[in-house]
Amino acid sequence: MSANINTMMYTGDKPWHGLGKKLEKVATSAEAIVAAGLDWKVSKEPIFLKNTTDPIEGHFATTRMDDYTALGIVGNQYKVLQNKEAFSFFDAVVGVKEAMYHTAGALGYGERVWILAKLPGYIRVGGDDVSEKFLLLVNTHDGTTAARMMFTPIRVVCQNTLNVALGGTEAKASIRHTTNMGTKIEDVRKTLQIVNARFTMFEEAAQKLSVVQLTGDAFKSYLTGLKLASDEKDATTRMKNITEEVSRLFESGKGADMKTAKGTAWGAFNAVVEYVDYVRGSDKVESRAKSLLFGSGADLKQRAWDSALALVK
Repeated sequence: MSANINTMMYTGDKPWHGLGKKLEKVATSAEAIVAAGLDWKVSKEPIFLKNTTDPIEGHFATTRMDDYTALGIVGNQYKVLQNKEAFSFFDAVVGVKEAMYHTAGALGYGERVWILAKLPGYIRVGGDDVSEKFLLLVNTHDGTTAARMMFTPIRVVCQNTLNVALGGTEAKASIRHTTNMGTKIEDVRKTLQIVNARFTMFEEAAQKLSVVQLTGDAFKSYLTGLKLASDEKDATTRMKNITEEVSRLFESGKGADMKTAKGTAWGAFNAVVEYVDYVRGSDKVESRAKSLLFGSGADLKQRAWDSALALVK
């Protein structure tokens, strides 16, 4: 089993990574978990010292029970949130009849599992520039993070994933792997209601960005402030190459010719997002997925959003 996209399913258009089993209709969470190959359980197994029968106290290996792959090391208080439980939890929070499940899968050996659901309603910028509302649930089996839900608007014209925090508040809710997870649904519902209101904030902010015209110098200054290349030996060359690529996307990327994006701060932000989602970094699907949703790619999107907002006067 390779440490890449482990298994996944999708409905509708093929995702940016081009992988997975396609379903002909929008899936329920129960259908999604089977189609994505996630109908396996995880167990906390004791860890033994080499050549002994003595378990290491307070440490356990989270283990897939279908193939006995160790996914991570956890402590006494860690409670496994099974894939089926996570998906059922998602149903309880979102509402079974309100969400349409579009993508589900696992990264690595199964240590990171996700499901992406489309919510009712749209974000509109200038009337015709539409983003759909998605909610992403990510559950980990390696003990590295809590289960998280993140609102992820996706711009229809280019399929850019616009997952950013707004106004200093994280656009996500966390569910810790502890024994009282079941009591937290109502708390998460309240949190999601607050974050859902931020979809409106996002729409209003995007509308403001769409009417801010950037001169050539202003666009160059915007890119310079993002620190597109790290402090490596070849950073100057890389910065030049990245700047040229983002500039190309600003001029002729997907949706760049729309009135809301052409020469605007909204277009500049989306040029950076398109670069992160489809151009930047590793060709390996797993590495790119981790980066754009959780790692340096997500950080770059956030800087691009914050810097774009600073252009609004």
